[in-house]
Amino acid sequence: MKYYHEQVTLDSSVPARIYIQKGQHSNNTYPLHWHSKLEFNLVLKGQINGKIGGKDVCVKADDIFFVNSNELHETDAGSGDIIAVTVLLSKSLLEEYFPDVDDYYFDFSQNQSAKNEIKSLILKCASIFEEKNEFYELELSIVLRQLCLVLIRKCRRKRETQSVNKFQRKNMTNIKRAIAFMENNYEVPFTLDDISSDIGMSPTYFSRFFKKTTGETFYSYLGRMRLYHAVNDLVNSDLSVTDVALNNGFANVKSFIELFKKEYNTTPLKYRKDNSNR
Repeated sequence: MKYYHEQVTLDSSVPARIYIQKGQHSNNTYPLHWHSKLEFNLVLKGQINGKIGGKDVCVKADDIFFVNSNELHETDAGSGDIIAVTVLLSKSLLEEYFPDVDDYYFDFSQNQSAKNEIKSLILKCASIFEEKNEFYELELSIVLRQLCLVLIRKCRRKRETQSVNKFQRKNMTNIKRAIAFMENNYEVPFTLDDISSDIGMSPTYFSRFFKKTTGETFYSYLGRMRLYHAVNDLVNSDLSVTDVALNNGFANVKSFIELFKKEYNTTPLKYRKDNSNR
């Protein structure tokens, strides 16, 4: 689930990606991003804060942070203790049985019966995924199709395309292009002029447009994106702090450490010691 166009790789023959979070995790903030998958985050302990389509959302235990396909969103589980199950469901699986899926979105916020069914199926997915018994891929695929059935039968809502005017659609296209540009180039230095030229705006106009659309400045957003990837490298590799910084687009190790301390209230080396997965 990051704040850019996330390329989600599915689990082998299973038409979904499943994550199980337990305890205090090293990098719970996934900045503004989108993907074609439908995202279900079932919170069992703790809470997830975030935004979906520009609206603030807070989901506590026994509830679901749900995101429709291609919807801009970000999540922040903070540094607290959390248990959650994430299922990224393939949109193509829905299309097999419901070819008009692009004309609809899914909403179970006011349908407690459907929500309870979805919770049960997500927990079943988590159990199957953790145990990985013989033929678990087949068993998971069956449960995921049951999830699709609940969505299509009980949760589909017709999109009202007329409510989004041409200007709004263009803005959404441009912000996604900007995020994709940063995702593709965050590892190397680039300037405001570079990205604004790619989008087809003047640097001044792009700066205002980006801040108005995302709620933060271009430089702040880019820094958070680079930091997200840097933290993953920090806890999952043996690279030096300097190499982690430079490999993720920071101008120097000093700027990386300063941003890191501001965000995590500790040094990269201390953070690695406390959270390393190696």
